[in-house]
Amino acid sequence: MSRLIGYMRVSTVKEEQTFNRQEAQLIDCDKLYSDRVSGAKRERPELNKMLQELQAGDTVLIVSIDRLSRSTADLLEIVSIIKDKGASLKSINDTWLDTTSDNPLNDFLLTILGALGQMERAMITQRVKEGVKVAQDKGVKFGRPTKNSNKVSYALELYNEGEHTAKQIADITGVSKATLYRKIKERGIS
Repeated sequence: MSRLIGYMRVSTVKEEQTFNRQEAQLIDCDKLYSDRVSGAKRERPELNKMLQELQAGDTVLIVSIDRLSRSTADLLEIVSIIKDKGASLKSINDTWLDTTSDNPLNDFLLTILGALGQMERAMITQRVKEGVKVAQDKGVKFGRPTKNSNKVSYALELYNEGEHTAKQIADITGVSKATLYRKIKERGIS
């Protein structure tokens, strides 16, 4: 007996993302699998479980192609596994993605549009890197902000005066001895 199997994915990057929209569209499925992980990662536990449990005659239903994969190679590998199991794949929003019939045009479109999705992701990554570089060139600092930079400066000043031990400086400024020693080493103070 053929089953309708739903697969949905949301990114861990955006914690506010929920499965609600996808669940509403996959309501008629006999079984649902869901992953909260980036589509760029191949290790998706629920996807792997679904592929293992897939039976001949099953149809995997997804809301859109980007919920299944973000790389052409990965997408084609997943489709190949589904077909090898005697199952098919169908997308609700990408109506051209329907392997329930043996139409060569579907395979062609799958390859082309999968490649376009991968290219779009690569272009976004490139634009982000370019934006970061421009910002850095303008003096924008990225990463974790320096904690208590004024306290560290004061602690180094006290150290340079030579009148206090490292423990005393830590007690006075609230800067840990480890941070003090690290900053001394970084600045080459003896």
